[in-house]
Amino acid sequence: MSVLLLIGFNPQAQAGFRLAGGLGLGSTTTSNEISEDEGPLTTLITVDFVYHSKLLMGFEHLRSLSMSPMATSNSFSGLFFQWYLNAIPTPYVSAEKLDPNEIVFRDVGFFYGMGMGIGQSNNLPDENGKTSNAAGFYISPRVGADLQLTDKLGARGEFIMAMTTIGTGNITSMSLVGSLFWCFK
Repeated sequence: MSVLLLIGFNPQAQAGFRLAGGLGLGSTTTSNEISEDEGPLTTLITVDFVYHSKLLMGFEHLRSLSMSPMATSNSFSGLFFQWYLNAIPTPYVSAEKLDPNEIVFRDVGFFYGMGMGIGQSNNLPDENGKTSNAAGFYISPRVGADLQLTDKLGARGEFIMAMTTIGTGNITSMSLVGSLFWCFK
């Protein structure tokens, strides 16, 4: 429903629809009655829309991943915005196919942004029955860079800090994520 609303408010967004998946290094700490850490990996899935030559808006799902024991019990899901300092990199178009009055940007696009939504953890209690489970609204400032590799495929690197601000307990995550994104036009 939300995706349809976004496209309904901005018909040009259909041309800038992108799907990304990434893996990175990170650590997530949850605390309530006790505190627990999860890491060293982080996964990120995003669906975003190009709203403007410098603005991107989308949905994100950030999840921590522990290797020993194998677990993925902390996640953040919500909306995010990215503002590009120069412009969003455009897909590669050969000079012959380029419209004479069209401007393209084929460089690394540096951005900063903010995400917000719901964060939650789902950890088992310890032997004394105390839990580190937490849930609440989160904010996630971020910085990074995009690079369009081909006409459909691109790469993104970003540093994301996510923390719950209102809710039960506390969840904090820091991640350095590398993603590949696919553009749908």
